[in-house]
Amino acid sequence: MKHKIILLTAIATWLGGCATVERPQKPEIPGMPVSQAIPSEDPEQLMQAGDYVNAAKQFLSRADKSQGSDKIHLHLRAVAALARSEQLPQALQLFYSFHVNDSDYLGQELLRLTKAHLALAERHPAQAVELLAMSLRSGTPEIYLTDYHALHAEAYALTGNRLDAARELIQREKYLSVKELVAANQQRIWALLTSMSERALQQLRTAPPPDITSGWMELVSIAKIYQLSPIRLKEQLTQWRSKYPNHPISDDMLNALMQRKPEDVAYPDRIALMLPLTGKFAKAGEAARDGFLAAYYSRRPNANQKIRIYDTGDDTNKFRDLYQTAVKDGAQFIVGPLQKEAMQQLLQLDELPVTTLSLNSLPEEERPLRANLYQFSLSPEEEARQVADRTWLDGYVNAAVLIPAGPWGERMLQAFRERWLAVGGRILEVQTYDPAKMDYSNSIQALLNIDESYKRSRRVASTLRHEIKFTPQRREDIDYIFLAAYPVQGRQIQPQLNFYHATEVPVYSTSHIYTGSLNQERDRDMDGVMFGDMPWVLSGSTLHRNLHLELEPNISEAGNTLQRVYALGIDAFNIIGALNTLRKYPYERFDGETGSLSLDNNLHIRRQLTWVKFRAGRPIALEQGNM
Repeated sequence: MKHKIILLTAIATWLGGCATVERPQKPEIPGMPVSQAIPSEDPEQLMQAGDYVNAAKQFLSRADKSQGSDKIHLHLRAVAALARSEQLPQALQLFYSFHVNDSDYLGQELLRLTKAHLALAERHPAQAVELLAMSLRSGTPEIYLTDYHALHAEAYALTGNRLDAARELIQREKYLSVKELVAANQQRIWALLTSMSERALQQLRTAPPPDITSGWMELVSIAKIYQLSPIRLKEQLTQWRSKYPNHPISDDMLNALMQRKPEDVAYPDRIALMLPLTGKFAKAGEAARDGFLAAYYSRRPNANQKIRIYDTGDDTNKFRDLYQTAVKDGAQFIVGPLQKEAMQQLLQLDELPVTTLSLNSLPEEERPLRANLYQFSLSPEEEARQVADRTWLDGYVNAAVLIPAGPWGERMLQAFRERWLAVGGRILEVQTYDPAKMDYSNSIQALLNIDESYKRSRRVASTLRHEIKFTPQRREDIDYIFLAAYPVQGRQIQPQLNFYHATEVPVYSTSHIYTGSLNQERDRDMDGVMFGDMPWVLSGSTLHRNLHLELEPNISEAGNTLQRVYALGIDAFNIIGALNTLRKYPYERFDGETGSLSLDNNLHIRRQLTWVKFRAGRPIALEQGNM
């Protein structure tokens, strides 16, 4: 059950740069605005820029000097700004201190906008969509139309409807006059559309040229397909411009695409691949190697390009020496290591003489910034953090956690807990289960407080001194359950949760709950469970390459057994050519086999997973445009 609770929470990416104290980073919402450093005395312009703190101050100051309906209108805008600046209690206190007359038409429209702002601040985007379903009345000042479309875009984005969010931003741009705000708005449109799959961009494009929305969608499709082929990209962009001669895209953004050069995406001639091919991590090393080489050969490399493979084995203490050997051998780019311990060895070097892409990552607090070290991994902890991000955006507050006993479960709990508490959530209960057993009823009863219900019934029966009819009751304050489990456990736990009356409680998990191979008969027991996973596993491939079909006959045994590591190897090669672009343009993404990939300021490659839900034993995409 979702609770409408007064919390000091708001959509963080609409607040970037406004807060006076440093707050934990909130989940990224694709396409949401970031505050622009635009000096202004106009509170409406501050609202446009996302500077809600200063906008609230200006609105309140002006309201103090106003009377009648003008004062009411300024108070409504102040409520909206307060709500979005993590001052929700103050916003609500002010909101209930005045009344808007039915005859005040502008006031009624501002009241609707204000309620939508409050709904988003309380993380009820569906309610905001409903409030904004009807357009503002004809004659409403343009400044409020800007706010209307921005609100509508945010609400759509939070409900997973990226295309309609982009459409609202396209409409919003008609009312923007400040160049910096137009540029930020277009980057948000780009970010929303690039987070959609190429198939979705093609299938959902309905209007012919010169329709503006279709123009954006076609342009993003072109950029995705030819991201690593600048010459072809330029050809396609020229054709696109002839089809959409009056499209409002800025010259700066279009020129940034047109001016990309082959050397920006060039692959080095000498690549060193450093993986464990013997020892206890050999299978993982083989899968990563096979995926990397499959991607290499699928690009039909030129004769000058060579890959040299180094077996790092089990002795990670020797990795630093082996790395220096690869440098002496002429490596221009190094991929590896796979083991975390080897990464720690690597970071003992004062500097890395060669650009390096590691296939593991260290915790953020242990991640020293190196100018030429990129970190790329399938970290379970990162997936646990994405569960926290997803559920926060879904509007939940109170979580219960069920994890396996042991180090893996503890790591998942720690990562999830840190992220969930940072964004403002609460953990009501944590229980562990023994993954070696098949009966998890004790852990589930404790998680849902069913055991306490039984104890109460026994106390009552003891007091009355006779048996009583009793139906156990679970606790009702849990919004959702975070379940860390592999398929064997998940197939047992979900039915047991249903048995103990938790059918209506959403269950979220990580990719570990799915084998990666369709098995409807067995996975039917997990119907209802939601989890994030990669395109390679869920839909066969990123569709513009059809790589899965191309490689399937030749996928190695290791690649079939460890599909996700194989996909990591594919992306480790393919993304080499995109690293310069991702680093130069923060709003860019690369559609990989492991997810939609972007680069953060610490050169850590972030994976945006595809969210699915088991239905009739099949993982089905939750949102438009994901698969």
